[in-house]
Amino acid sequence: MIFLKSNEFFLNSSCPVTTELRTPQEPFPEHAHSFEEIIIVSAGNGTHVMNDIPMNLSKNYVCFVKKEDRHLFDQVDDLYLSNILFEKDKLSLNSAIKDFMPYDSDDDHGWFINEKAAKRVDQLVEQLHVESHIDSIESQIIAQSIFQQIIVELWRGKIKDINLLNNNDKVIFALSYINQNYADLNEIENVAERVQLSARQLTSSIKKLTGMNFNQYLHYTRTSKALSDILYTDQPITEIAFDVGYQDSNYFSTKFKQVFNLTPRDARMRRTCR
Repeated sequence: MIFLKSNEFFLNSSCPVTTELRTPQEPFPEHAHSFEEIIIVSAGNGTHVMNDIPMNLSKNYVCFVKKEDRHLFDQVDDLYLSNILFEKDKLSLNSAIKDFMPYDSDDDHGWFINEKAAKRVDQLVEQLHVESHIDSIESQIIAQSIFQQIIVELWRGKIKDINLLNNNDKVIFALSYINQNYADLNEIENVAERVQLSARQLTSSIKKLTGMNFNQYLHYTRTSKALSDILYTDQPITEIAFDVGYQDSNYFSTKFKQVFNLTPRDARMRRTCR
């Protein structure tokens, strides 16, 4: 596995934040690094595998990667990313900022943001990209100030009230809704009603954003959650299947193999062999 070090990316040892803009992001093998990272998706889609668990990346998704995490990019399709790299221990942060970042114990590494927040963040990232590559104390101070603004914008831009969203944001909200309620969903009409869009409009929009139709995205989300439980808990596989939304363990195994090209039992055996 590749291990990326701070001196390969940061201007110098006294600069605690920098940017890496991937336009587009190419497939990249599994790696870890000595710094933290925020991944912001601005376009396209692709697979992001973190700690063996895949996630479909699509527009306006934000992901926090910690130092102890392993991750890779695969099956990318015009995936445009803004990566913000930072060394948390070196940052001079307002004490309240930690409330807007995932805690070390959080399982939730990311969320979707609305279009207005995405545009504000994009402008801030452009400014950060300039300041973080200038070797001066003034630019270091400005870069850390911009970084804090980005953290707050990402937090308050979380998709929340459906009534305040435009149609593009409603599609983003639909993906977020599927990610949170996958076990109880079966028909796209249920999601369409929740986000106040027609099923036809939502179907085409999900395909455009993720490269998958609704059923593919739902099964991908369910089986990814199942894979996490298979690898990191001792819960019986049949119970995991039920928890993620499958009433038939054989059907679950079929869908799981379609996504990962191995059976749930094989996945657990791989865990025990590591």
